[in-house]
Amino acid sequence: MLFKRRIVRSSAALALGKLSALSTRVDPLVGDLLSSLQASDSGVREASLSALEGVLKHAGKSLSSAVRTRVYLHLKDLIRNDDDQVRISAASILGITSQYVEDDQLSELLQELSNLPLSLSWSARHGSILTISSMLRHNPSVICTSPEFPSILDQLKSALTDEKFPLRETSTKAFGRLLIHKFRSDPSNSSVHSDIISSLVSALHDDSSEVRRKALSAIKAGSKENSSAILAHMNIIGPALAECLKDGSTPVRLAAERCALHAFQLTKGPENVQAAQKFITGLDARRISKIPENSDDSDSEDLASG
Repeated sequence: MLFKRRIVRSSAALALGKLSALSTRVDPLVGDLLSSLQASDSGVREASLSALEGVLKHAGKSLSSAVRTRVYLHLKDLIRNDDDQVRISAASILGITSQYVEDDQLSELLQELSNLPLSLSWSARHGSILTISSMLRHNPSVICTSPEFPSILDQLKSALTDEKFPLRETSTKAFGRLLIHKFRSDPSNSSVHSDIISSLVSALHDDSSEVRRKALSAIKAGSKENSSAILAHMNIIGPALAECLKDGSTPVRLAAERCALHAFQLTKGPENVQAAQKFITGLDARRISKIPENSDDSDSEDLASG
């Protein structure tokens, strides 16, 4: 029942977002949504956040500077909320909002995201990593060209080894998005690529099968974006990928097969099937090469959502 209500709210929020793009009065609507975030009922807060996300996605540019500032300040508080759903939604929206805020606000946000002391609660650190991940989806160049980028990268690496699974999972997704952005914006910077790929490979050894699956999905997406860069790092990727093909978790094994298909470029000719046998068995290489190349398009949702 709760799941159905969330679907209805999400659909309504999407419709509201599309309608808001046609409206000339977005400020009052956003003001009302911000006011409703004060509600004690978690369902009302979730619905308001879903609606706010839809409106900002479609009409964020139309907001006045004053209302954008209100949104920014509200969300900056909510990414540290104890309620998981509120925290996740707020971080997702803050990533969208980062495209429209003032430069000084953006600088302030990046400074806060680059410094996450362990004295912070795990939920506050989780909200910050969620926000970094969302910004890497909606506004990656701002993070990557910021003076804070090295520190933010360190925060993502630290989250990969956190005892809390949600931090490790979110950081893995963030590294996947960062890899895609760097392949597009800085395709010849092999040292940065190597650093990101090494972090994703470390996630292939995580205790959580979901973290391992997300890391495989990220490497596969990277292979689709820049196959030669992935092949150039196969000595890092290959052994861990081979282990994942024998994983005890069926979803991980299936993800590993699809990752291997693209990482080793197994559909591109028998020479690639032969080369892959440095890391995987000939039987596996030939079997995986027969998987339809576009059978896994839905997996890209791992990096496209949240």
